[in-house]
Amino acid sequence: MIIDSIKEIDTTNLYQGYTYSYPHKSAYRAIEKTSLATIWAKEQMKRLFFYVHIPFCEMRCGFCNLFTMANPKEGVRHYIEALKREMDTYKGLFPEARFTNFAIGGGTPTFLEIDEFQLLLEYISAMGVDMATYYGSIETSPKTLTKEKIVLIENAGITRVSMGIQSWIETETKSLGRPQSISKAETIVSQLASSAIPEFNLDLIYGAKDQDKKSFLYSIEKTLAYQPTEVFLYPLYVRQLTGLGKKNRDTEDHRHELYLLGRDILLTAGYEQMSMRCFRKKNSPISTITDAYNSLTDGMIGIGAGARSYTKELHYSTDYAVDRKVIKNIISNYSHTDDFNTISYGIALNDWEQKTRFVIKSVTDGGKLSHQLYQTLFGTDVFQEFEILQVLLDKEWLEKEQENYTLSLKGMCYEDIIGPALYSDDVKSLMKNYIWR
Repeated sequence: MIIDSIKEIDTTNLYQGYTYSYPHKSAYRAIEKTSLATIWAKEQMKRLFFYVHIPFCEMRCGFCNLFTMANPKEGVRHYIEALKREMDTYKGLFPEARFTNFAIGGGTPTFLEIDEFQLLLEYISAMGVDMATYYGSIETSPKTLTKEKIVLIENAGITRVSMGIQSWIETETKSLGRPQSISKAETIVSQLASSAIPEFNLDLIYGAKDQDKKSFLYSIEKTLAYQPTEVFLYPLYVRQLTGLGKKNRDTEDHRHELYLLGRDILLTAGYEQMSMRCFRKKNSPISTITDAYNSLTDGMIGIGAGARSYTKELHYSTDYAVDRKVIKNIISNYSHTDDFNTISYGIALNDWEQKTRFVIKSVTDGGKLSHQLYQTLFGTDVFQEFEILQVLLDKEWLEKEQENYTLSLKGMCYEDIIGPALYSDDVKSLMKNYIWR
């Protein structure tokens, strides 16, 4: 029983899994080939999220298990042209589609050469994504972002840039399998902070080898000097087939201690905690529309190898991998595809999985649980169907905020326990039996 497991959980082990999406991609499998027209037939197309995936980076960080490949020697332009063909497929099938939020992710989109990057932005605009009106974000890294690319982002009207710094100490970034020039990072973050881009966030990781309170505090204070709109604090996870995972390194786990230090410093510095990971500067204005899209009820169209798409009843993507050779093959197959009208890899969501997804996305990663919306969508009482929610209330990990329920400051400490505790048995079995490659 979920309730029993949450009561007995060892709270010294707070890091079971980051639940930013559900079901996890390791629960996806080969499915019967189905046309996009059939998949989207019952979906409303007036509020959609647009995502495009660039699976290339200048390096593969030691902790990274994302679908990306470091320093491809060829094929990037072919991949971008394949993105255009896939976008044209969706646009032809669903001319009424309207995108009210978007993200450009990876990988590292700014890994692209300046002409390739400009072409990508042109293709996204031609798809019908109004980047200047609606809230959207693009991922970057210190080494790949340049003044010229900042200008392109400004001109496109993209609201937010997300950059992974991880640490401002070279020995720590090296231990993370992510060596980078601190002076280069300082220069480009300064340019980003002084740009016309409305928002930017900087990511830090805690739990690196030989990292301690003093060094983590240094990285936080240096980050705050740039006054980012958001700061994300990520616990280090060592996953299968990653650079760190292959080393099987066993170190003392002091992540929670560092997390509490970082959290308290950011709260004192004028940031409010939105989730376990996200801290946002108080009273930060948002220059673009943010309230049209609802991830609980609206769909997402993902473009590119590794990109996920969501309808109410089906989540789908290309095949998934971590190993470089396998990823390279998937990208090559994608880049040489002319027919994007069908899909054959994903997971169907029955009624219970739809309910589970609703609850997980509502109580983790900064979400809000609406008792009334659940009743409207599913015709049942969420607290009767998910008794674990009462357990969270009793533990004061969940609290009522007007008509909604959110994780408390205390509850956010346990977010990486709460998410996995809500996974269905079927999804946990699929994840357990997934063959990593």
